[in-house]
Amino acid sequence: MWHQIETFVEGLSGVSDEETLFTRLEAIAADLGYPYYAFGSLWGDPAAMDAHPAPAVRLNYPPDWISHYFSSGYDKIDPVVSISPYAQTSVTWDELRPFRSDFFDEAAGFGLRSGISIPLRAIQGCYVMCLATPEAKTIELAERVRLELLAHGFFSAYLRARKLVKVDHGLSENTIKVIRLSMAGLSVAEIAERLELTSDGVYWCMKDARKRLKCANQAQVHLVAIQQGIVAI
Repeated sequence: MWHQIETFVEGLSGVSDEETLFTRLEAIAADLGYPYYAFGSLWGDPAAMDAHPAPAVRLNYPPDWISHYFSSGYDKIDPVVSISPYAQTSVTWDELRPFRSDFFDEAAGFGLRSGISIPLRAIQGCYVMCLATPEAKTIELAERVRLELLAHGFFSAYLRARKLVKVDHGLSENTIKVIRLSMAGLSVAEIAERLELTSDGVYWCMKDARKRLKCANQAQVHLVAIQQGIVAI
């Protein structure tokens, strides 16, 4: 399994489109005994879910289960969705089962009997990778670690390929430059010198950014600017 994962991750270095990424993910997951996967954005990146109802970004779960899941409102009570953002590391579905045993029993009836959910975090938001199998099995620690490496390797490639749609908030070119330099830790005086502005001009740009992006402070401005593709690092 180690060699398969290593080959998979190394092979993603030149991939620049999401479709190829998910095709390769589906193939290696099946080779490892997990023919089903779901990759979702739990918060922070709503544009990622254009193709499927939230929180799914991409998945190949059985169509009958997908239809039943969303029509039943399970996205509101799914322990994977509610607990994964707070998990420090991966959680198996055996560990999540006590929270909603009836939910997992239903999923098993559709062929999703055992699985693992791996939280993935970036400044854009919190995501989760689920890998599932129709087999009843206990996922031991060694296998969990390998699947975590697979998920994190995929996620790094996904972030490189992810095309964030820039949202136009009417920010001036100078304001965007101020945001970028502020993120880099430059002081107001340093930003003013770099951009040939007055200190008052820099403060005005910062105030305008907070107003237009609806942020309470500069740290929030930095986060929203990254999430919405206004500034790229």
